[in-house]
Amino acid sequence: MYLYYSTIKDPKVVEVTKKRAGCLAYLEDPSKEEIEKLAEEDMLELDLLLDGLDPNEAPRIEKWESKVYVYSRFALPEEDKKTTASVLVIFGADMVYVVSREPFTDFVKMMNRNKPPIVTSQRSKLLLEILATINVGYKRRINQAAKKIYELRSHLDRSHIDNKDFITFIDIEEDLNDMLLALEPMNALLNSLLTGKDIRLYTDDQDLVEDLELNSDELIRIASSQLKTLKNIRDAYSTMTANNLNRVFKLMTGITILIGVSTLITGFYGMNIQLPADHNPNAVWIIIGGLSALTTISVAIFKKNRWF
Repeated sequence: MYLYYSTIKDPKVVEVTKKRAGCLAYLEDPSKEEIEKLAEEDMLELDLLLDGLDPNEAPRIEKWESKVYVYSRFALPEEDKKTTASVLVIFGADMVYVVSREPFTDFVKMMNRNKPPIVTSQRSKLLLEILATINVGYKRRINQAAKKIYELRSHLDRSHIDNKDFITFIDIEEDLNDMLLALEPMNALLNSLLTGKDIRLYTDDQDLVEDLELNSDELIRIASSQLKTLKNIRDAYSTMTANNLNRVFKLMTGITILIGVSTLITGFYGMNIQLPADHNPNAVWIIIGGLSALTTISVAIFKKNRWF
């Protein structure tokens, strides 16, 4: 467990060894024993704490006695296989707790920054700062997805489409859908905070919540727009693939027809029966010339009808 402390008079965040009023406690990937000890020492609800470690927990707010449990999800780095991870922020009577199973790197960076300063004793503002940091992580991850999409769009004119392109489509679409599943309940969470029923907000804090709500709405719109763009690109790729396949089928069908006609005529002359010009010494050239003329006419007809 990491303990951070700062005040308005001394806004520089420092690590402390003992809990005190106005400090922030951060637990990363705690064991069951650590969670049970924290629940016993700080009078926290154990079941609600364990819910915060559930990897599939959705954003919501729970209130138990005098403490408010804010469940949220933050975006993981792009190199991680998963897209989002759950985080629990507990708004206590005199402390704030942050509990996460996965490393919450954006939060650690926030606590180590100098400007604007982080004041742990201002609990309401600290909670909103954490939620704002979560939004920044989503914005960065969505922008990374957008760059990949625009890169794929630049390759649309390629004649060869690799299966890796379709796998990339699926990966990006899954990431955007996962982020939307987290951002949409996040809006409901911010609306609940704005009412002031669970946490008392000052005027400046209400303005921050409104800004967060607008920012969250914008992120949802951007993610939805990128999903629509991705769907259009994927449909275009599918259309191009189907069109190329049709062209190949037309070409192969045309070649089969030409070979079939030639095979039919030469097959007749391979029979041991009387046929026109079978005693003519130039019969082979007559047949070859006739086949060439027939093939040329057939190719011209096929090209006119765009079968080739």
